[in-house]
Amino acid sequence: MKLNKIALALFAVTAAPLAANAGVTISPVLLGYHYSEGADDDQADLLKDYSGNGNSYYKEDGLYTGAALGIELTPSTQFQVEYGVSNTDAITTDAGGNDLGDSYDAEQEMISGNFLVGFEEFSGYTENAFKPYMLVGAGQSDIEIEDEDGNKVSGTKDTIGNLGLGAMYRINDALSLRGEARAIHNFDNNWWEGMALAGLEVVLGGHLKPTVAVPPVVEPDVYVPPVVVVEEDVDSDGDGVVDSLDACPGTPMNVVVDERGCPIPVDITDELKMELRVFFDNDKSNIKAQYQPEIAKVAEKMREYPNSTARIEGHASKTGPSARYNQRLSEARAVAVKSMLTNEFGIAPNRLSTVGYGYDRPIADNDTEEGRAMNRRVYAIITGDKTMTVEQTKDMVVQ
Repeated sequence: MKLNKIALALFAVTAAPLAANAGVTISPVLLGYHYSEGADDDQADLLKDYSGNGNSYYKEDGLYTGAALGIELTPSTQFQVEYGVSNTDAITTDAGGNDLGDSYDAEQEMISGNFLVGFEEFSGYTENAFKPYMLVGAGQSDIEIEDEDGNKVSGTKDTIGNLGLGAMYRINDALSLRGEARAIHNFDNNWWEGMALAGLEVVLGGHLKPTVAVPPVVEPDVYVPPVVVVEEDVDSDGDGVVDSLDACPGTPMNVVVDERGCPIPVDITDELKMELRVFFDNDKSNIKAQYQPEIAKVAEKMREYPNSTARIEGHASKTGPSARYNQRLSEARAVAVKSMLTNEFGIAPNRLSTVGYGYDRPIADNDTEEGRAMNRRVYAIITGDKTMTVEQTKDMVVQ
């Protein structure tokens, strides 16, 4: 087999890096019979002697030797680059088309790229070792005619197309036998040639495998009693009453509910008890501005507790002209606080009681100025309660 330098370089450079990958194919030897008899007349019209002596040439049928390097695109389809040579004799004819009997050397080099599409591509991958395929491709043909001295006397370089049918027989995952019948069309000169070839194909790294869906692992049947969740048995708010019977859904978690799931109301009593102290200047019953906010707070609480009452006590220091005078002064001081609660803050008079004690109930020594200032006072006690209805909670202690 005669291989040119380009083909050798192609195989050497391409095969090395691909060898580590699965699906790389090499056909180191392709042997076949190249049939070109049907193109004799067309070749004779084209292959004129370069010397201009009127002679022409056509190539006889002969042996074809070649090699191919490919890569699998799918498990049943690959692309190959093929190089081959057909060495035969060339018959010389004169201008009238008569054979002159001279026999020259004829060499036809062909390099092409071909797709080998397995019929399994259309019918699904199988494990059958016999794998038919269809070949389609294109390339270049270079025919040279040489005399006995090795001088080139004629030639042509043309574009060709390949169309063929063949089959692989897989001996194992690395080796396959190959046989093929191929038609070659010369596009530039519109003639047909034929070829039958056979060879050996080597796969580096093993053939591509089809993607197979892995069936799910089936666990052994283990009977598990079904857990039946009845919609009506759900207690969404966690109050102890299922949703189907809960007339008050969404009850807070800490609230006590009845059998319908509604909060249970409970009455609680809130008691009020507060004190008020107002101090006066000597021999005065008018209320100083600094005590008005304190009286306002008392009025606010009494409005909050509608049944509350206030007992207002007036007192005096022992500085007046007589006990009777101090008695009236203490009463006037108590009445002044009552009037402010009634007139300025709207507290009903019947909720307020007043009493004057004169200087009979001192809280400090009347012999000192500081003591007398403490005794000039009003002392009030405000009491009451109110009942509120609230939702009973689980942490509530009902009195």
